[in-house]
Amino acid sequence: MRVLVAVKLTYDINQLKFEKDGTPLLDACPRVMGEADKCALEEAVKLKDAGKAEEVTVLTIGSSKEHQRILKDAYAMGATKAVMVKVDDPDSLSALSVARIISSYAEKTGPYDLILLGSGAGDTHSSVVGPMVASLLGVPLLANADRVSVENGSVTIVSTLEDGQYKFTSKMPAVVTVTSEANEPRIPTIRDILRSKKKPIDETTPEELGAHVSKINIESIIKYEVPRKRVKIDATDNVEEAVEKLIKALEEEGVI
Repeated sequence: MRVLVAVKLTYDINQLKFEKDGTPLLDACPRVMGEADKCALEEAVKLKDAGKAEEVTVLTIGSSKEHQRILKDAYAMGATKAVMVKVDDPDSLSALSVARIISSYAEKTGPYDLILLGSGAGDTHSSVVGPMVASLLGVPLLANADRVSVENGSVTIVSTLEDGQYKFTSKMPAVVTVTSEANEPRIPTIRDILRSKKKPIDETTPEELGAHVSKINIESIIKYEVPRKRVKIDATDNVEEAVEKLIKALEEEGVI
């Protein structure tokens, strides 16, 4: 079985800081492989470790040394091949362009039995690239997987939705998007890290893949804040009355 995993270089939102006006300090924020993408890669490597996948190819879009670094990180985790689709300023690519690049690579170098992506990137979290890739390739989509298993040419996922857990099964080939709660990505050993530094990174371009891409203009990035109502209910003298006021306020807001 051949597996393709698409990963994105994203901002480490846990270390992201903002100016007083809500402008993010992007230049001061470290960039890492997306958490959900790392979980998708872990699922692929687990399939390789179990003898169900012979090849795990990891693809990223970009041209910087940081993109090379996350591909080396993928090697250290257990990937068998790394590919960088060279694009300057990849953050300005439209989501459809990203999907076209991934699907074009899959068509040119495939077939792949399974294509894994994170369910959403840590910076944009639009969650549309996976569905677009599945649509472009004309294969089934299994989204928001918390667990992934493969047996007898079929892939099964467990997805947690608002009203419970659901199990979905599809014949392969298929596209699966993986959540950041799916697993605990492995921490490579020093030996794995040293070995990864010697492994090759294949390079290509959207033009070589025949993928039409377009870029978007980013006008501004501002921290999103939900204004608080800051309603205070005094319960000093009459707790029951205060509770009634609280329940009424919650009902007016549609919370209960």
